[in-house]
Amino acid sequence: MFQSARTRFGIAVFFLVTALFLLGAEGQRSVARPVWPKSKGEYIATSSERIPLFPRTLSGYRSENDKDFWNKPFPSRGSVRVFGGRDWQGLQNFPNTMNGCAAGAFMIRWRLSDPEVRVESSVRFSGKDTSATTKSGSFGYMSGSNCEQPMFKFIGTVNGNSSTLVDVYYELKFWQAAP
Repeated sequence: MFQSARTRFGIAVFFLVTALFLLGAEGQRSVARPVWPKSKGEYIATSSERIPLFPRTLSGYRSENDKDFWNKPFPSRGSVRVFGGRDWQGLQNFPNTMNGCAAGAFMIRWRLSDPEVRVESSVRFSGKDTSATTKSGSFGYMSGSNCEQPMFKFIGTVNGNSSTLVDVYYELKFWQAAP
């Protein structure tokens, strides 16, 4: 009788430990980041953690940190300030061109300094480009060709926030055409 009570106790402890382990694993489960989309354009995320990491490779291209399409120095991290009531704002001295649009590509991950502010994000040839698509949010990512550039426009706030400007923090990756 003593042996069967000990066995039942051992089985009960096993199930209790297993249940606690499974509950703990459930509470620690995180949502995996999405992968970088194959199509160029604008994408919005719900948080920094939902912005995909840059891919390590891109077929037909090579990348070198802090170098642009033309292998010239360009910082891969920075910020740009966007003001309400103004036109589209791009990254200062962004190296886009008008020709050879397959010679390079860029990818940018971004977030706003204030999550209660909304901006439109767009991959466009210039601030005057009226055919470009846009997406609005506080976190996002974009990609385009070397003929385009990432641009932002302040569009408003939520929750009664009275901000009239916001900083866009970004991380950038350039890709150069390669054999």
